[in-house]
Amino acid sequence: MKYYLDFSTKLICFFLLNLCGLSLSAQVTFTTYHKKNGEETKKQDSAYFLRAIQIDAAGKDKVYRIAEYYLRNDSLKLNAISKSGNAPFNFLGKKYEFYENGTLKSLENFNDESKLIDSAFYLYPNNRLKMVVFYPSELKKKKVLVMKPIYVVYYDSLNNKKLENGNGIIRFSIDEKEETEEGQLVNNMREGEWRGKSGRDSFVEYYNADKLLSGTKTKENGVVIPYDSTTYKTQPEYPGGTKEMLYFVARNYEYPKQAMMNGVSGTVEIAFIINQHGRIEDLKVKNDLGFGTGAAGIQVVKKLR
Repeated sequence: MKYYLDFSTKLICFFLLNLCGLSLSAQVTFTTYHKKNGEETKKQDSAYFLRAIQIDAAGKDKVYRIAEYYLRNDSLKLNAISKSGNAPFNFLGKKYEFYENGTLKSLENFNDESKLIDSAFYLYPNNRLKMVVFYPSELKKKKVLVMKPIYVVYYDSLNNKKLENGNGIIRFSIDEKEETEEGQLVNNMREGEWRGKSGRDSFVEYYNADKLLSGTKTKENGVVIPYDSTTYKTQPEYPGGTKEMLYFVARNYEYPKQAMMNGVSGTVEIAFIINQHGRIEDLKVKNDLGFGTGAAGIQVVKKLR
């Protein structure tokens, strides 16, 4: 496994220099404004970053060039190519992300099926290496199979090496969503106690050879929710199936008059959780078209039974 470490050190220098080859002068087709958590907003003064999407139909297949910019200083936040023009994007090739101070945050590589492949690099805002992850893949029956990731190395914020070759302590974080989790890996598999936070909620989980044994989630209001591998993120089933649920939404969604007057069209995305009692909670508008469309979506989801 040590050859991964040697390879990664050389490649860090390569991709830092390779950034100079990026072309950011492409004509913008359309732009949207977003809050720090990624939610779209029509109010520019409340936005954290701008997303510009350009359709590139010059090649054999149509792709979309995605560029995001921090509004505070107009610095680049993300640069990538996607096979889809709407979030969640189906990235293709190299995806670069940057911190607001202009330093590189991450470099990831995606195959034609938008799956992570090869080596991925993650850095701290001070430009020090945070983590290297290798995504092995192989060609089988003319199809690329991506296997479980190998965690090559991880350094904490004080530059202490906490993990090497899949063994040690590691911390995962998604800054925009205020999500963190930390625990031990043994041969790239989760082991023992893992702790984390998701927004204002916290959780504790216990693993054996990467299998979840049990866990408890403590919500902001103090409610404790126990779970295990059989109940964790179990997909809820709507009576009559997904088709019946879509019919219900179509029949009960009240299209706002202002949206009709302004010719608004597109997709409103509502995220929510079905708790263990079958009740809907934690409703959030992930994509709002404005003019009351998001609020109307919340109202129709609340009516689901």
